[in-house]
Amino acid sequence: MLRAADVRVETNGSLGDWMLALPARRVLPVRMKASASPPTPSALKKLVDAQRKKQRDVKLFLVVARATSHLTQLAHASAVHLLAVDERRLIVDGTDYSTTINQEPTPDHIPLRRRGRPPWIRWAIERLLLLSPQPLPQRILASHLHTTPQAVSKALKGHEYVEPVEGGWTVHRRQELLTRFLDEYPGPGGACTYWYGLDAPTGQITDARQLCRDMDVCCLQTGDIAADHYAPWRMPVTAALYMRELLDFVPAGFSVASREEYTFTATVPEDPTLWRTAAVLTDSTPEFADPIIALHDVMHGEGTDALDAAEHLQDAILHGAVRR
Repeated sequence: MLRAADVRVETNGSLGDWMLALPARRVLPVRMKASASPPTPSALKKLVDAQRKKQRDVKLFLVVARATSHLTQLAHASAVHLLAVDERRLIVDGTDYSTTINQEPTPDHIPLRRRGRPPWIRWAIERLLLLSPQPLPQRILASHLHTTPQAVSKALKGHEYVEPVEGGWTVHRRQELLTRFLDEYPGPGGACTYWYGLDAPTGQITDARQLCRDMDVCCLQTGDIAADHYAPWRMPVTAALYMRELLDFVPAGFSVASREEYTFTATVPEDPTLWRTAAVLTDSTPEFADPIIALHDVMHGEGTDALDAAEHLQDAILHGAVRR
């Protein structure tokens, strides 16, 4: 929605401290705060007062599903900035960009927001079954994913591509299930920051992981780097990490980049299963996202041969030839 209004977001790696580059090329520092429900008038007053006391020249940028009339009035009065997602309403510094947003078609590369909670557990079960050389019992699947056997049973009930056999559950139509997963899975979601580095992607990932270790932040390698680990075929084009929390990578030699110019991405995923499926593949602390997540990310990555690289990794997954 911000891109549709020609508003560009810049960040130094912080999830909350943003710079909004407005259509007139004026740059506005804001403090982003997102919540599903808009704050009550009394809670909103406390937030605004606290922000003024902390940074008088930096206003709150509130991101909510739907805005109250009180919140909308404050935004029009330029007391706060506002993005109401479900209403497609954007008000920044008192200017309403809603008409501009709603005139713009949704770009093909931006996934539409699905209604309801994403079926993270079902997708994780499908990945584990596709990657397992033998059937997996429900209790083992539940243990791997830190969920209940009832949740696993619900996800498997009536599943088109899996079936119970002696020893647990297995996939009986592997190609069809993997194809459907890749078509259906929207990505892990969450907050993503973009960075630019001068070294080769392998060097960038080394520097980024070292900073994560120094800051005691867990991370998983994904995309080209993970694909090169699981099924070597081409030199990585970009570097990417999933992380437990966002970091500023400037101390590691990176500079802030746009979506069009990045060489490295750092994402705090919404999908809670990424570390759980990754851990199943190793006896130690996992370093890579599981091969199917890596495959998804390569398919949506950079490089003219990205689809060829994805096909190579997909063949390794389907034939059980993934390197551990």
